[in-house]
Amino acid sequence: MNPRELMAAAMRREPTPRIPVMPQICHDVAVRCYGDDRAGDWIDGMRRCAEEPAFIYDVVIRLVNEIGCDGLRLFVKPEPMHLERVGDELIVLDPATGARIGRLDMHGGGEFVPDRPASPVETLDEYRIRLQGMIAQFSDEKMAILKQARGRVPDRFVASAPGGITMNTYTALRGRAQAMMDFYERPDFVQAAMELQVDAISQRAERLLTTGIDVLYIGDPAASASLISPRHFERFCLPGYREFCRRFRDRILIYIHICGNSRPILEMMADAGAHVVEPLDPLGGVEVADAKRRIGGRVALMGGVNTLTLAHGEAAAVRREAIQKCREGGPYGYILAAGDMVPPETPLANLQALVDVATKSLWRET
Repeated sequence: MNPRELMAAAMRREPTPRIPVMPQICHDVAVRCYGDDRAGDWIDGMRRCAEEPAFIYDVVIRLVNEIGCDGLRLFVKPEPMHLERVGDELIVLDPATGARIGRLDMHGGGEFVPDRPASPVETLDEYRIRLQGMIAQFSDEKMAILKQARGRVPDRFVASAPGGITMNTYTALRGRAQAMMDFYERPDFVQAAMELQVDAISQRAERLLTTGIDVLYIGDPAASASLISPRHFERFCLPGYREFCRRFRDRILIYIHICGNSRPILEMMADAGAHVVEPLDPLGGVEVADAKRRIGGRVALMGGVNTLTLAHGEAAAVRREAIQKCREGGPYGYILAAGDMVPPETPLANLQALVDVATKSLWRET
């Protein structure tokens, strides 16, 4: 099996000659490793990614090829930004006026943080308009560029994300604090908004299917696990995941990502209809062995390696922990990966140690 075939088989819980590995690398990790190859440092590298978004694909593919991952994530590239470097900060400028409009989050994936966030939507009509804007972001041009990048790694397994079906999008459009209050004050509005989001994200997923990717990455950050109750997850989030998976499960593989303390909702995540549940975040109290026992007979599992070990431990510690996770999750239906997104400051040696455990089957040694 080549890496692409290996990952697909593992996600279907089929027997494989070894455990595959997909560390969950974002471009900020690769930029920290390589900087800007035009003699700049990693901050200049992040600036180049924002100004020339196609460079994101270059650095991610370079890192994945160097360390030998079986799978990687290639997201739809953002629009180019106009930036000014001020010390260790990257300031985002209005392209028309040159005035400051925000900054890049240099420690959280390089996301744009506006100085003046958009006002929360108040009506379903406003919600539809904002979602239509999100759909338009997945243009034919961007799909063509993603398809070209996917073609550069034909034997590797590629994931991409259509967007947040539930809390990720809802909190972006309503504000995090207000979104929590809406569960109690406007539950009917929340449910109607979630249904609109399923349709919008499904339209984006349809466009992704034209690019030749292997799996759809859906899910939310810890808001769905650590910040809302299992009862609210079941009422407001689970129906959206189920509907999305119903639409796409027979057409492409799907994995669902909910970090944080997902222990109380593991069974519901498995019931959503995705092929894989991840990232099994140990910082949220999730254990691979417990997940394997509870839901490993229904879905494949991915993740579990502590991100703090990756970022701040020695390579030997990463190796020991990765071996333990493989023994808990394997031998079939498990993909070795970090317990959340790989931290940007993770040393290259630690990433290599993680990958080697899977590609060299070190976990089988006594």
